[in-house]
Amino acid sequence: MTTLKDLLTQDERNAIRAPIETARTFPRHAFIDQGFYDFEVRWALAESWLAVAFRTSIPEPGDIEPMTILGYPILLVRDTDGTARAFHNVCPYDGCEVATSSKRGLKTITGPYHGWTYGLDGTLLKANYWDGTPDAAEVDLKALDADLIPIPCEEWMSTLFVHLGKHPVPFAGQYAAVLKHLERIDLERLEIGLGDNDQPMINSLPIASNWKTVYENYSPNVYHEAFVHEMYRRSPHSPRVDENRNKTYTEINDPSGYLGLCYDNAIGSSFYGETRLPPVQNKDGTPNRVNTISNVYPNWVTTVLGNAARIAFFLPEGPETGTQRVATFFDQDGATDPTLLNDRKQSMGAGIKARVEDNRICESIQRARHSPAVETQFYSAFWDAMHYTMNNLILSNLERSEVENAG
Repeated sequence: MTTLKDLLTQDERNAIRAPIETARTFPRHAFIDQGFYDFEVRWALAESWLAVAFRTSIPEPGDIEPMTILGYPILLVRDTDGTARAFHNVCPYDGCEVATSSKRGLKTITGPYHGWTYGLDGTLLKANYWDGTPDAAEVDLKALDADLIPIPCEEWMSTLFVHLGKHPVPFAGQYAAVLKHLERIDLERLEIGLGDNDQPMINSLPIASNWKTVYENYSPNVYHEAFVHEMYRRSPHSPRVDENRNKTYTEINDPSGYLGLCYDNAIGSSFYGETRLPPVQNKDGTPNRVNTISNVYPNWVTTVLGNAARIAFFLPEGPETGTQRVATFFDQDGATDPTLLNDRKQSMGAGIKARVEDNRICESIQRARHSPAVETQFYSAFWDAMHYTMNNLILSNLERSEVENAG
């Protein structure tokens, strides 16, 4: 059995834990090695709530969506009462997937191998011919103990989350910091915008990079903006410091992994341009004046601007690859209005352009990880406090393996 001691030396751990002025990042093998990634899946990713899909994957009761997440086959289901559910996508009897493709409007789910029928709540309803008769009416289905095995599932802001580990914690507990920070926003008014042909504004972007690099790049790394993004280079507010070296933003640096920045919406308009879209509203009915760009450990991002919001998440598929999905939200008065289609497209396009620029850099970093010339990176105490928090959090999660194995 692989242990953390096999993957990180004590000196490497000490370097990560050192004060930021002398600390080092994870060594490069932590970004390219399959064994290290497998260990992270078990201890850093599966033991957290992962964003895995948007509501549009299962929008209506009876909709199902099979997926593979971190190598686990799972099945997302919208129950008859509208509840989003998740199950391990495997029949306890025959070991086959219960569903192999997306379906819409089902009343029940029928497995492809032996035709066993399940309710949308995962309960086994029929085991046809189990006793040789067509409906197996005399069979005690409960005694078979073959209901689908549930996975903890939560839905927030049209985003579906699952917990694949052995020790789930309440969703609201893990994400208390971000939920508290955004509680002033009237999130119920935000809807995924409609684009051309009334299709939801959801983009899928493959990224040939490690999940940690993608996580660190977006909002914890403020320093890069003026060099990577065309829209930021055009703004007088980038880099985000004034003539006295004071930051023009407020850091979000919560030890839970809620990491990012807040800044005045007047600054934000210099980056993203003006549109006719209605503003994102606070619960008191006033327009949102505080832009927030933040990562939420381990794989999702919240962005709330003056007249748009975005949720993005990155699903790793290996140590050097994964897929990012981005949904763009607008106030309900502008999310579907056909006269505002071009404004929505402008807003979405600006966000996606920035993501493409970021992703290109992440892929460059990933290629550079293969060079033996540089084993670790270091930090700027001025800019990189959030990146430092992130690496220490990941190490703490990996060290949970030693506590559990010792017990």
